[in-house]
Amino acid sequence: MEDMYTEKVKEHFFHPRNVGEIKNPDGFGKVGNPVCGDVMAIYIKVKDNKIVDIKFKTFGCVPHNEVVVLKDGSWKKVSEQPKDLINKFGNKVNIKKRYSRKYNGKLLKIIPFVSPYNSFMVTPNHPILTIKRKFMEKTRRSSLKCDWLRTNEKELFSTNPYFVDAYKLSEGDYLVFTTLNFSEENPALSNDYLKLLGYYLSEGYFSAKGSIVAFAFNKNEKESINDLKNLILKVTGKNAKIRIRRNVAEVYVCSRKLVRSLKKHGGSLARNKRMSEEIMKLPSKKQWNIFLTYFEGDGNVYKRRVKDSETYRVDTVSETLAIQMQQILARNKIFTSISKIKGRVHELEGRIIRGVDHYHLSFKMNKNKSFVKTKDKYFLIPIKKIEEIQYKGTVYNFEVASEDHSYLVKGFAVHNCTAAIATSSILTEMVKGKTLDEALKITRDDVANELGGLPAIKMHCSNLAADALHEAIKDYKNKQKK
Repeated sequence: MEDMYTEKVKEHFFHPRNVGEIKNPDGFGKVGNPVCGDVMAIYIKVKDNKIVDIKFKTFGCVPHNEVVVLKDGSWKKVSEQPKDLINKFGNKVNIKKRYSRKYNGKLLKIIPFVSPYNSFMVTPNHPILTIKRKFMEKTRRSSLKCDWLRTNEKELFSTNPYFVDAYKLSEGDYLVFTTLNFSEENPALSNDYLKLLGYYLSEGYFSAKGSIVAFAFNKNEKESINDLKNLILKVTGKNAKIRIRRNVAEVYVCSRKLVRSLKKHGGSLARNKRMSEEIMKLPSKKQWNIFLTYFEGDGNVYKRRVKDSETYRVDTVSETLAIQMQQILARNKIFTSISKIKGRVHELEGRIIRGVDHYHLSFKMNKNKSFVKTKDKYFLIPIKKIEEIQYKGTVYNFEVASEDHSYLVKGFAVHNCTAAIATSSILTEMVKGKTLDEALKITRDDVANELGGLPAIKMHCSNLAADALHEAIKDYKNKQKK
């Protein structure tokens, strides 16, 4: 965490006191800041006019159209009520509660240097798991043309990422891209079946009212065709047939059982193809079988120059499939860039044909220099650009069932507001045992001073804490009147 915060702020951020909620509280207060999007809730229990128990919850915010990572590696918009998320460790966490509120202010769009499709937006106070270049001791200027400082790789790998408020990030700072960190073996999903699934995801479709699985290849792709026929025989015990239409070789087999299985684990129709949760939970080495044949069907190798290392490229019209393939490759220590390619509009025999949007994945297996650094079960990816966007609409925040209070947005680890958590935590310590009148006298300056000071831009957080407490006391008094 940055040096802008005192040690006491850091202590209450990493080890907050009295987090949670009180069932059937005597008083409840919730307030929000329209400028930063922060939301704070406080619950109190009162006995003999004294606060005997107090708990708080506070959350950072993301806009309605932002997406979070689910347990099957796919993405879902925060406005669509996701349930199971992934935290900064790559583990599954449940959402306890989801909150929404109106917001009119600035958002920050964080654009990674590799894979611009993974760009994401947050409110300025939203902490993001990061390593800042300027805080590393052995950084040095690389050239007059580059604003980034060159990092020492040994120092970089020995530095643990920490949460930094979004507005304090700079171009070149490292974001943390987290991979799924759980696996479950399933003997029923053999390597041969997974290779067959890879071919289905790239070239397969159903016909004859769901009784036939067919695969389309160029008739000259004889090696892939023979490989597919052998896999079909091993998995189903049936011999596949081939039908040639011009330059297309259609390999097909009649098997309702195979249709049901492929539909379950791979989806149907090109745009809707996606891997099941069972597939995404498999060990990474088994998942690699899927990509091998998927690449055979839809991939190619490209060199921009003769001396360049090879770039492996794959295209799909399914956004979810592209995202899940990025996760599978990441689990196998390969970070893949995703970019969205707009479908081209062209004319054919007097008709206007609108092309289909598709998603382009690309990566290099061997690269002398790489902007992306691989460490353990995550990647360090530098920020290419940070854009300010004016936003008016609904923002969302989550309470997750995880002590680290983190979750993934587009694969990158985020947290709730540093100062908001620290001010709420210290406030609960300050007021517990005090009378209601004594608690009402606590000001935002009292809260900030107790923490050893707060940056000027963060003083609103101490105001939020005090305001939420006052609302909770007001709620208690109104209940007593009734």
